[in-house]
Amino acid sequence: MHKLALLFILFLSLIAQEPDFGEYDGSAVVLDLNSSKRSIFGIRADEQLNPCSTFKILNSMIALDAKVIKDENETIRWDGVAREYGMWNHDHSMRSAITVSAVWFYQELARRIGAKRMQEYASKVHYGNADTSHTLTDFWLGSGSLKISPNEQVDFLAHILHNNLPFSHRAMSIVKDIITLEKHEGYQFAGKTGSCNGVGWFVGFMVKENHTQVFAFNIKGNGASGTEAKNIALKYFKDN
Repeated sequence: MHKLALLFILFLSLIAQEPDFGEYDGSAVVLDLNSSKRSIFGIRADEQLNPCSTFKILNSMIALDAKVIKDENETIRWDGVAREYGMWNHDHSMRSAITVSAVWFYQELARRIGAKRMQEYASKVHYGNADTSHTLTDFWLGSGSLKISPNEQVDFLAHILHNNLPFSHRAMSIVKDIITLEKHEGYQFAGKTGSCNGVGWFVGFMVKENHTQVFAFNIKGNGASGTEAKNIALKYFKDN
């Protein structure tokens, strides 16, 4: 009986705990790049929704590749318009803007890129439905035309990790660096939140001792936000 109990405990330890979405309608996809195992939680892994600020990952790479900004440290002057978050209301570089998710900064990058090039890039990388038509400065937000599913988010991130997108390695490396939240020897955790129209996203990747996973967590419902999605993801990875 003692041996059976030990075996049962071992069996339970090998089973990944599902994310606790609480009161939210949640779905998540976690792709192990070493084994190609895709773990899907919830029933909305293929539902396309506005990417919200997770689009800043692609927007950053397009801006760097199109050379509308020199690098992640070039500063764009604040236009003086006070917005809802005080941390947005000053000059920003790409590195600082993506950290606080400053929308105005990425709207300026979109203007510099232009509608034609933006559509070409989104189509070329097969980003969700690749529809950037409505409109240049908000197509990724809550009323916009661009939509992507958790599965598609994960596939896009996997291409970045494999350096398998039509961008320079420099552009992809910079973006992986500026979304990194924690890094030390043998470990890197990176991610970007997104919140709009009752949707919360947290997408990114984790490298642990040469073992790499990419992930997309999505929640819907009252109070859903990128911060909430991030908290759910962090607890999931802590438990697993």
